[in-house]
Formats: sequence, C-alpha cells, structure tokens
Amino acid sequence: MMPRPLQPDQDTARWNAHVADYEAVFEGLTDAFAARALDALEPLAGATLLDLAAGAGGAALQAARRGARVIALDAAPAMVARIRQRACVAGIDSIAGECADGTAPLPFPDASFHAALSCFGVVLFPDPAPAIAELARVLRPGGRLAIVTWTEPDRYELAARLRAAVIACRGAPPPMGGLPAQLRYTEPAALVALVEAGGFAAVCIERVEAALHAPSARGLAAALGFAPGMAAMLGALGPDRAQVIEAFVAGLEADQGTGPVALGAVAHIAFATRK
Repeated sequence: MMPRPLQPDQDTARWNAHVADYEAVFEGLTDAFAARALDALEPLAGATLLDLAAGAGGAALQAARRGARVIALDAAPAMVARIRQRACVAGIDSIAGECADGTAPLPFPDASFHAALSCFGVVLFPDPAPAIAELARVLRPGGRLAIVTWTEPDRYELAARLRAAVIACRGAPPPMGGLPAQLRYTEPAALVALVEAGGFAAVCIERVEAALHAPSARGLAAALGFAPGMAAMLGALGPDRAQVIEAFVAGLEADQGTGPVALGAVAHIAFATRK
C-alpha cells in the first residue's frame, strides 16, 4: 500500500518558511495550552524535560523559566535556529535546541528525562504511535508526559470565521481534502488509546480553553498564512483570496471593533505516567 501523501502541516520542510509569523501570530495561543501542561508536570525545578516538535520554542522557554533543563527537538532547522536565538537573547543556558526528526528513534539513552511534552506536535506525525513509544523509552519509570491536541473544531474560532468568509465570497466552503491530521485525536478515547499503547498508564484528559489574541483584525489577516496548512488553503483561493480576507476582517471588526481581538479555541491535554 502506498503511503498517504503528507498534508502541508506534516511536511517538515514547509515549516522553515513560517517561523516568524507562527511565533508572532499563533504561539501565544499554543503557549497558553503549554502553560497548563507544564503546571501538571511540576515540580520542574532541576528536572530534565524533552519538548518534542518544539516549534519556535515558546513552551521550552516557559519550562526553562520554571527551572527545568530542556532539550527542545524540532525537525525544521529554522525552528531550531530560532529556539537557540531566543534562549541566547533571554540569557537562558538551560535550553538545548536540537534538530531531530521525531518520527525516527530519539537520539537519547533509555530513562534520560524526568518529563516530556509535545504541544500540537506529535499528533501531527503521520504515525504518532512510534513517537509516543520513544517518549516512554527515554522517560524514567514514573516519568510524566503531557500531550496537547485539538478538540471541538467547531470552537476553533479563527478557522470558523475564515470558513464563513470563504462561504460568503464563494458560496461554498474550502475543500477539506480529507480529515486534517490535527483532528485525528479530538475524542478523548482516541487520545487515551494512543498514549496507553505507547507504554503509559494513568492517562487522564483535561479540556482547556484559551484564546488567540491579535492587535487588530487587519493585523491578524496580514499574517494568516502562519502555518503551511493555512498558507496552502489561502493559496488555493486564487483570485478570491483578497476578497475572502476582506470579508474575514469585516466580520471580525463588526463583532470586536478595530482594536485588539480575541478568538477562542479548545484543546485536550493528555497527562500520563511512564509504566
């Protein structure tokens, strides 16, 4: 059987072109979920923590400020470069940014870490199961894990508003092209099964709400292509793109004005312990 083609957000190379916009536009939202995950991984002072698919380093910086020594892995070299740059600027020497493909065996001995985190990362992998098993391998017995994934896609307000703008301009929603990889584990049972199969016990799921904040609707619209999937969707609009973005801005300004805006989202966080 031929492997399924990668979706844009699963194509590591594409992320290299989105570091700045992702950090500026979207990381504030993911950081809110990461903060709750880190709360449950406490105590972190003096602990070693692995952040898998670490993006631009927002969660790693939070963990380091809580006293953890962090290995932040990402497969996109530009993301790793940004992690290192941010740690240097912040004067934090307890973060090591490393370029590694989380779909392959992790480059660490068994039982190397006290805790592990993957915030909207491992759930994107074409097959997350081996990566979860690798996290179990590199954690010490009793080590703590937090996996953050999307749920309640109808409550992801940014996507809902953009979809409404597309329908208003084109009379039909944008083509889905199959279930987005991000939505494979929206149901608690599916997420629990994934984590348990990797070698973890005492899995519990917590529902967390947070908001994406932007200085204005128009400022947000200018950087909507902050991730490969969003960029691909906007590119597929062709000549309708400008009209759709104007409709997105108009709808958001009608509800929240021309100043700061907030768009809600919901995530599930799976907390578990290595057997």
